[in-house]
Amino acid sequence: MKIRTLLSILLLLVLALPARAQDPDYLSMMAQESEIKAIATVTKVLAVAHNADGTLNNVTFKKVYAITPYVPDSFVGGCKTFSGGWQKRAEGMVYFNPRPGQKVFVTVTTNGGAITSFTPMNAALDHVVRNEPHRLAYSHGRASIEPRD
Repeated sequence: MKIRTLLSILLLLVLALPARAQDPDYLSMMAQESEIKAIATVTKVLAVAHNADGTLNNVTFKKVYAITPYVPDSFVGGCKTFSGGWQKRAEGMVYFNPRPGQKVFVTVTTNGGAITSFTPMNAALDHVVRNEPHRLAYSHGRASIEPRD
């Protein structure tokens, strides 16, 4: 009886994880804890699967500048894009739109893992990433700059 109860609780927790992963606050936490945080250039976008809730892509990046250690010169992250038409937006899902040649600040759980934030570069973001990375905040799949104290 105890084992059955324990297994039931474990099953419910496992089934709740994918739904929780779509919560933007959960995505912010994942971005904060990502192994790869870097300024990078998108080199290749490969569509892996077309689904009703978006297209799953593998995105290859070339590192320009990393704020976490051991970031490889080239790394891969997965994300969903939304094309419209027959696809319907999933509630709570964060979609990215990577394009080859685009320079971005990106966070990826691990090489080959999920993209947790994807932000096009600008001069202010470049300065903060390189000089004050503690001022970065993450929300809804994007990095933003927190004000100075």
